[in-house]
Amino acid sequence: MNKVYLVLALVSLLFSPACFSSPNLNQTENSQPAKVETFPIPDADINLAKPLEISKQPKDIALCERINRTIEQSEHANARWGVIAIGLKDGRIVCGRDERKLFNPASIQKVLTAIVALDKLGANFRFRTSVYAAKEIENGIVDGDLTIYGRGAPDFDGASLENLAAQLEAKGLKHIKGNVVGDESYFTGDGFGDGWTWNDLQWYYGAKASAVTFKQNEADVYMKNGAPTASSDYLEIQNDLQPKQADKTEAYGIRRGLGNNQIYIWGNGDKASGRMAVHNPTLWTAKTLKETLEKRGIVVEGAARSVDWTAKNKLAVENVVEVAAVESVTLAEIVQRMNKRSVNIYAELLLRTLGKQFGDSAPAESRQMQEVRGDDSAGTSVIKKFLKESKVATDEIQIHDGSGLSRLNFVTPEAYARALVYAAQSNFSDAFVNSLPVAATDGTLGGRLGKAKGKILAKTGSITFVNSLAGYAQTLDNEVLSFAIISNNVTKKSDSSNVIDLIATSLTEQVVSEKVKK
Repeated sequence: MNKVYLVLALVSLLFSPACFSSPNLNQTENSQPAKVETFPIPDADINLAKPLEISKQPKDIALCERINRTIEQSEHANARWGVIAIGLKDGRIVCGRDERKLFNPASIQKVLTAIVALDKLGANFRFRTSVYAAKEIENGIVDGDLTIYGRGAPDFDGASLENLAAQLEAKGLKHIKGNVVGDESYFTGDGFGDGWTWNDLQWYYGAKASAVTFKQNEADVYMKNGAPTASSDYLEIQNDLQPKQADKTEAYGIRRGLGNNQIYIWGNGDKASGRMAVHNPTLWTAKTLKETLEKRGIVVEGAARSVDWTAKNKLAVENVVEVAAVESVTLAEIVQRMNKRSVNIYAELLLRTLGKQFGDSAPAESRQMQEVRGDDSAGTSVIKKFLKESKVATDEIQIHDGSGLSRLNFVTPEAYARALVYAAQSNFSDAFVNSLPVAATDGTLGGRLGKAKGKILAKTGSITFVNSLAGYAQTLDNEVLSFAIISNNVTKKSDSSNVIDLIATSLTEQVVSEKVKK
């Protein structure tokens, strides 16, 4: 049984990755990512095909010695540490510590996913979600099934679904003689990441990446009138939570069955809450669309159904008629939401989109694998090929998902710093840089790096026993460094984020042009 105990609502962080996601955000017409004013990223001109040299400048050596002392004098000295900082003006390695060794990166993996997606899809790319029928609506009737067909839009939500329903009503739809079907067959392969731990799958950060994704495929459990309830009736709650007892520690547990939406809550106390992944989100979407249409007075004779890529009755898009459609916000905004709040499902959908659209250009290691791999596996091949061809990383790295939740990812700190150099020199630089959390200002860095406020733009990473940070730092005399800091095997009760923050802050305190006195 999947037991995850939650004590005083300090829920799964005890056992599970500390990944955070943004609230569901409604689409806006022609919306653009909100921009926070920060330091400019210079137009670097670094040849990544040439080996980067470690700086011999006394000031850089002194900085690196300080970074090493910070690690070695911390309570996490026995953990594995990888650190690198690269100057964007000349490409020198300001500091390196095991920068070419392999580490599990956690959520800074999203940096690589974002860069490849922006490069290959373009910042203005949009995802389309369609509603299909066998033929046009005639006399208010759909003679057969009505199918909602997704292509991996990460931001498809209640407002999007209402938009589709309004379009159908405007076309005079009165009667559906078949079922309302959710079809997620656009993506092949697994909806969960390779190397994810099984007890992550019930939580919001382990939600399935489905071509039909609805409200980030998560729902909330919370207290109402003294009892646990859910934000959607698609979840079924079995409540064994006892009232708070004076002689006992207030504690509760929540579990969701791996193959259903039954939520079991036990323990004692007045508070119980959790953000749960929804099983079969495509059926949830079809059910919600059916109910939405019925509320508008549209008769549906059939039931809500769902199909995936393994089903024999999946939709053949070329044989049907699109009767309604919505588009997502731009990829630039998708990436911003993903990186600011570290939304795993966004990254996983981008990975599968890359696999779907570019998988043929990144062959598998064997012909047999090529024939049977899914879009998830193809997406990892696309990213690895891109990083190798861009001189960012070598074949030795291992990439098994898009979000960093996998325990099978192994990448060098230098690869992240090089990827950040590549992004700084790209035509999508503004969109990427604008997606990164700003120190002591917003996103997952909103409450961190107070001494370096506004001087660090970086993606955070945290899963059990792993902490990381990768991005850009501005020095005292305005040079910009790309950097990556990764710690593995962090087994102390507290995580290593405080040490990472000390290291990152020291980068902003480096005076690049100062003359070291003898």
